[in-house]
Amino acid sequence: MTNTDPLKYLSISLYHPQIMKGGAQYVAKDLHDAALRDEDVDPILLAAIDGAAFPQYAKVGSSITALPDGNNEFVLPGMRFDPFYQVIYDHRRNKALRHLLEKVRPDVIHLHHSIWVGLEVISLIRKVLPDVRIIYTLHEYMAICHSRGQLFRYHERSICTNSAPDQCAKCFPDLSPEDFMLRRRGFKEAFDHVDMFISPSEHLRKRFINWGLSKDKIRVIANGHTRNRPADYTPSHSKKLNIFGFFGQFVDAKGIDVLLEAAVQIAETEPVQVRIFGGNKEYASEDYLERIETALKGASDNLKIVEVGPYSRENVFELMSSVDWVVVPSVWPETFGLVVSEAWDAKRPVIASRVGGLEDRVIDQKNGFTFLPGSATDLTRVMQKCIGNKKLWMSVVETMTDEIDMDTAWQSHKDLIQAISGPRHLATKVSMAGGSPRLHVIKRSNNDV
Repeated sequence: MTNTDPLKYLSISLYHPQIMKGGAQYVAKDLHDAALRDEDVDPILLAAIDGAAFPQYAKVGSSITALPDGNNEFVLPGMRFDPFYQVIYDHRRNKALRHLLEKVRPDVIHLHHSIWVGLEVISLIRKVLPDVRIIYTLHEYMAICHSRGQLFRYHERSICTNSAPDQCAKCFPDLSPEDFMLRRRGFKEAFDHVDMFISPSEHLRKRFINWGLSKDKIRVIANGHTRNRPADYTPSHSKKLNIFGFFGQFVDAKGIDVLLEAAVQIAETEPVQVRIFGGNKEYASEDYLERIETALKGASDNLKIVEVGPYSRENVFELMSSVDWVVVPSVWPETFGLVVSEAWDAKRPVIASRVGGLEDRVIDQKNGFTFLPGSATDLTRVMQKCIGNKKLWMSVVETMTDEIDMDTAWQSHKDLIQAISGPRHLATKVSMAGGSPRLHVIKRSNNDV
């Protein structure tokens, strides 16, 4: 490689939005697209998937295939994934990945998950490319918590504050504390090969430092957001300012039951409408659905509930604009909360649980409103204050700020790459334009790898 080479940037993600929608894959795809717009970077996106669940992407005789209509985007199907130890037992797949690494020889590899990526991939990368810089974005608490990476005790309906192995075994009685000790060891051994971790929020960063990551190896970079708001957009609201919207997954930890319980209480004295935009209801537990049904029994006619169903990023701006207030009632410590960015884009005031990354972003009475997580009573108090309150609505709409855009987020990633790049890495120079380091790579003529 010469000093005229572009930065070879390989992203390895859990799935791809074209195959399965999800937060981590959207972040990976958005960063890949931003890198494609950067003339100093040569990016590749590799989406690790469950080959059995999506056989149409698992072609016979090939372990890595191009994504249809993708732009430097490929699919890496895997088989026999161990969700506890986060390892894939697929020798053929790893052989193909090794071949890709040896052929492309990326300068930076950005990992976005361990699910269907496999922790063994990190050690494989380091073995094949000893000098490559490895970045790992922590999209949730999977390394700390086997319970969907949510740090939420489903059997107690409470946030987990103690992730010691004996406490983890209480959530999974069929597993022993020793099992969880081995699981933790596996993650930490793999993470030792990572040069720098990225956290989308300060809350997540602190949890991982308490878990054992060095504070010097984890940086906070907020997830970028692609704005959809037209330049001439004027936010408006309903006449009664009593339409509350939920956007997200219809699953236990998202707290729809809390929102509906609050709405039932409000409907005893005044009209209120709740619009639920969310899919994956089939993954909600029976107990959760029963609680919702119980809460709605005997509700006043003042309450109107509309289940709209799944939505996409392509129409979320329009849907957000159809409600007055966006409620984020999560009962698990969200790591970031993309829905907050989407609400701010549509100039919708946010009412959020005071928990996790949501607490970092939504500041009560300043850019939104907060309430105690899981407390329908406290949420009722906030919603009652909001209904019909035009002055309050305008005060938030006029002062709320947007999340960082994708180009800014990508630049923050480039700055991080520069910060961890030493003599082993590609030739670069640093300027201090704007008071922060900027990465400059002298570009060569475009050649295939």
